Amino acid sequence: MNETRDMVVKATASTSTFAEKHEAFGELVKMFQDMAYACAYAALGDFHLAEDAAQEAFVTAWQRLHQLRQPEAFPGWLRRIVLTECNRLTRGKRPRLIPLDEGTQIPFGGDDLQKALEKDQLQSAVRAAVESLPRSERMAVVLFYIKEHSHREIGEFLEVPTTTVAKRLYSARARLKGIIMGTFSDDFKTRRPSKDASFAEKVRAGIYDCYTGQYRYEMRPDLVVTIRRDGDKLFSEAAGQTNELFARGGAKAELFAREFDGRGEFERDELGRVTHFVYFESGQEMGRAVKIN
Repeated sequence: MNETRDMVVKATASTSTFAEKHEAFGELVKMFQDMAYACAYAALGDFHLAEDAAQEAFVTAWQRLHQLRQPEAFPGWLRRIVLTECNRLTRGKRPRLIPLDEGTQIPFGGDDLQKALEKDQLQSAVRAAVESLPRSERMAVVLFYIKEHSHREIGEFLEVPTTTVAKRLYSARARLKGIIMGTFSDDFKTRRPSKDASFAEKVRAGIYDCYTGQYRYEMRPDLVVTIRRDGDKLFSEAAGQTNELFARGGAKAELFAREFDGRGEFERDELGRVTHFVYFESGQEMGRAVKIN
């Protein structure tokens, strides 16, 4: 918990550089990516939607992190964002409750085919059994088996006492009597985001994309500045000029053009979404542009 609090403080401190904020938030992503994914899967029953929901939740968390008044409350706060994103993704849709892995390649050949089919059927049966659990128990089970998180960690994420976590796991195991939970654990662990860096990299790209787009200057509607991303670099394009930007400190995200004494500050609304880009030269405000897409 201390590490979580420290990373939240660093990611929001006005004394941290923009790079330091990104680094600290990246650590939070690594710490909670499996939990966020497990939470989304427990709510959606779909591996692919769960990944999308968890990634979008982290981007939203980055945008709204300044609103978190108690850094140690980050786990439960993140869970609520994940569930909100799950609701958004499934609004008007019916999620697949027992999805098959579209990426599975079944070898064609006698015994191998039979074994692959049996394994797939077993995994589907176990997923169906887990899906049939009451939501509170299902959430605890999935959080536990994705990475064997401790009761304390699960409790902090669910915002319930460790005794409640223990009771939910005990009740779930009783309901799943006869089900080989090792099969579910093995299946789920192969899907957890922490298995490689791709999940965290997608979140990082999503965060940078918060700043990209077109901004129209309020005093000169004919002048539009485009901010685009190329990997981990941001560029501004306006009036036929392209400038690479680099970021550094302050309470706001400040971007400085390398070629001249320019500075840009992003402004956000109450939801943390970028709404304006304000440009300065030699300390003087030169223009204020509203984001149009």
